[in-house]
Amino acid sequence: MPKRILIINPFGVGDVLFSTPLISAVRKKDPLSYIAYICNIRTRETLETNPDINEVLVFERSEYRALWAKSKLACIKKLLGFWGGVRKRKFDIVIDLSLGKEYAFLCWVSGIKERRGFNYKGRGRFLTHKVRFDGFNDKPVAEYYLDVLSSRLRPPLADKLEQYSSSEVEKNIVKAVLIPLKEDSEYIDNFLKASVVSDTSVLIGISPGGGMSFGKKNQSRRRWGAEKFSELADRLAEKFKATIILIWGPGEEDLVAEIAGRMKQKALIAPQTTIRQMAALCGRCSLVICSEGGPLHIAASQGVKTVSIFGPVDENVYGPYPKSEKNIIVTSNISCRPCYKKFKLPECETKKCLEDITVETVETRIGQCGFGI
Repeated sequence: MPKRILIINPFGVGDVLFSTPLISAVRKKDPLSYIAYICNIRTRETLETNPDINEVLVFERSEYRALWAKSKLACIKKLLGFWGGVRKRKFDIVIDLSLGKEYAFLCWVSGIKERRGFNYKGRGRFLTHKVRFDGFNDKPVAEYYLDVLSSRLRPPLADKLEQYSSSEVEKNIVKAVLIPLKEDSEYIDNFLKASVVSDTSVLIGISPGGGMSFGKKNQSRRRWGAEKFSELADRLAEKFKATIILIWGPGEEDLVAEIAGRMKQKALIAPQTTIRQMAALCGRCSLVICSEGGPLHIAASQGVKTVSIFGPVDENVYGPYPKSEKNIIVTSNISCRPCYKKFKLPECETKKCLEDITVETVETRIGQCGFGI
């Protein structure tokens, strides 16, 4: 009897892409299963074109908080309506990647008998199968997610959901999945055509921003300097006769404008894009250079050569998955990095882990991903 499986991940683009190997593993182990995924509205399009997902459900917590402030009764009705719909779908198993207790509780109330997830800070009380967890610390995030399928946690309902070891992951090429649609590619092609960029042009993308997981206050602590990005962009434009395109997401308009303003060569600034459109743009590039964060994983999912610059974050945990010679990571040798551990970023008066990375270092590493050879 095919299983009905629900996966929950309420986090950002990078986290959701890290969960796509899990989706692939579930589908491979149980090809006839019905797989649904609960995500937020920002990441919905990341999953809508995934061929292994039957249904995407959006649960946007900010909408419920806003509605609660206006009308508690209306909020409760909407909440009951959503989770009543979950109950009607009669899921056998939920894989809860939220790290909290609320989703597992709502799945319990919704009648899902087998509830798998992480017991983070004792919040796994409503889970039937708990993975011990105190943070993403010593291996890729995607492999933590795959651990939730562990046979060691398994009684009857999950007979087919066995753990993928690292060797199995490599053997089966379980990787991040993000598939742009034809209209996403056409949007990018039309922009490049209007910008007089031909199909034969060497196009190098630079994405200097990143996610918002550190909050606005500490956002700059995960970004290499704008002056260094601009100098590197000028060198590459001249060396490879390349067109440089600056890729940006919400709130990063000023950052890319600053880099373009500092450059001696003329750079293109990408149009506003959705996640899939950004993926299509990265797919048109011969190389994408970026800070760590969502855009890195979007680019890597398209099989593009990437060079990413990591400061306080551990590249062995949050780097491109699976590891590839096409994805080069640049770090400094400073002894205190990586300092971002257990979802905490310690106070630091400098950005030495990023400031110590020179333009020359990044330029040298570019050849190691096979670009320009």
